[in-house]
Amino acid sequence: MRGSVAMVVFVSVLCAASATPVVKRNALRQVVAEVDPKESCVNNATHCTCIDSTYRRLIPIEGSYPKKCTIDPVEIESNKCACPGTSLCEREIFPCSKTQAVGEVDTSGEVVCTEIQDASCKKVMKPEPCSHHVNVFVNGEKAGCVNNVPVSSNVDEAYGYGDAKAQNIENVEYDRINLRLIETTMNNELHLCVIYGNWKVGEVELPNDPELSRKEKSKITADFPLFIEIKDDPNDFYSGDGTTEILTQHAHYAHKSDGYCLGPLLGDGSGIRAEFYDLDNIFGLNVQTYSKDTLSIENLAKWSFADYLPASALQADGRSDGDESVVVDFKPTCSC
Repeated sequence: MRGSVAMVVFVSVLCAASATPVVKRNALRQVVAEVDPKESCVNNATHCTCIDSTYRRLIPIEGSYPKKCTIDPVEIESNKCACPGTSLCEREIFPCSKTQAVGEVDTSGEVVCTEIQDASCKKVMKPEPCSHHVNVFVNGEKAGCVNNVPVSSNVDEAYGYGDAKAQNIENVEYDRINLRLIETTMNNELHLCVIYGNWKVGEVELPNDPELSRKEKSKITADFPLFIEIKDDPNDFYSGDGTTEILTQHAHYAHKSDGYCLGPLLGDGSGIRAEFYDLDNIFGLNVQTYSKDTLSIENLAKWSFADYLPASALQADGRSDGDESVVVDFKPTCSC
């Protein structure tokens, strides 16, 4: 869909670059709430909603003094950036010369106009979002650039929920929060899967200690609505489905996995933030990526609490003791 806001602007422009909008169709998401465009547009107010707009050119009247113009009766369809929104819209500023109306149009259809030299023009573009790769930052430090795991249309192809645990646990690390970004190639949507632990390792290493448990909480925030797509398990705590903030709580045995998937996300070029907190019996994070050479899911980067916290704050083996937290930011990019 396209925005419903329309405005008529009177302007005549001679530009050093073309001012014709370049518009590419992408799936748009619902705007959840009105926001202050000066404060809330992501990426320093350069990514906003791309909406319909029309304008009419000013035609100078030869020999008029003071200089006057008439208004071209033909409206030119265009686009403009506006907030709030989640459809990508870029504003490119470039030098130009333009004629601008001064005051109101009189009864004869004329308006006083002035020529502005060395002015600035804006070209509105709506490019394809760059979300085929994602930069991952852990507590503000870049952990790596991720190639998304491709699946056709079903996110569960990369999670495999069944028997109260994840079945697709390729290279998933035991005692870590595994982060996996999935791209459904049918619609180019992106999804985040969080897998807590590796139950197969738990079954092998702790076959006689099924009561050893882990606990995790998370808060996922974005500038656009998120939807919980896979619940491992449905009886765990989830809130905020379809909003800009999702909260989860999980508790599970060491010989089980837990987790969830949500999305679609990043399709507008903006990112999301995941905060994991009140973590118990967790070493840290494991950021996963996809190898186009081996066509498999691989581990890109590991992050451990023991590398950043004193030993006294953790369990003897370096695992969290119930009150540790970590913040992960996911930001899209065109290439790694």
